[in-house]
Amino acid sequence: MSDIEFAQTTSADGTALGYIRRGTGPALVITHGSVSTKEQWLLASEPLAEAFTLFIYDRRGRGQSGDADQYSLQNEVDDVRAMMEVAGPGAHLLAHSFGALVALEYVRQHGLDGGTLVAYEPPLAVDVPVAGEHLPRYVELIEAGDLEAAFEHALLYFVRVPAEALPFIRSTPLWAASLPLMPTWTRELREIDALGSDLSRYATIAAPTHLIAGSVTTPYLIQSVHELATVIPGAHASDLEGADHFGHLTNPAGFAELVVAAVGRRD
Repeated sequence: MSDIEFAQTTSADGTALGYIRRGTGPALVITHGSVSTKEQWLLASEPLAEAFTLFIYDRRGRGQSGDADQYSLQNEVDDVRAMMEVAGPGAHLLAHSFGALVALEYVRQHGLDGGTLVAYEPPLAVDVPVAGEHLPRYVELIEAGDLEAAFEHALLYFVRVPAEALPFIRSTPLWAASLPLMPTWTRELREIDALGSDLSRYATIAAPTHLIAGSVTTPYLIQSVHELATVIPGAHASDLEGADHFGHLTNPAGFAELVVAAVGRRD
């Protein structure tokens, strides 16, 4: 098992970004999803660190990173840029969920200097808005301090998991770890819906891109991956067998294999 080094850098607006460095090999920056921190990637970092030097950071507003009074998707893009500068020329970029939307926007604006983008289940509004009419109720629950009800509401209407899956999710470490971060989801959901359903904005991405979906995940997430693969020139898409939206947690070895294969594909 490789050692973990803790460090910090600064984004364009002065926000501090805490990150860990682990492993040996080509640089790989990892951008996590909503209601999570870099800690969610520790399991997957073990097999990934055998192939890459990992730079896993806390997105702003959580963990060892700071925050700012103003928030936008562009702030998050600037954060990725700061981390890519730390990782150096030729660094690859791996991102999950909302983090994958941030990474797509970063690559759309700045490209990748010889690296590959690997995006796991970006939540695009391919059928209806991701939050839409269900966002006000979520905000009400957050303002009332009922974080557990807010999480259930989000899982049912934003992630769109079946109701029968809620008891299982409650029993996992993911539940307790996510609850304190529930308020940060509101601003991200607004940014997701603001993007709309037109995927043509991503047609200008020229960097090698590989998109991953879990084979048993929410249907609109599978649709997001495979529709996006038809928009980005030369993009590839693959399904992680038996995985849902958290395949990097439930099958870290299989997930790492897909990432290594994706980065190795340079056509």
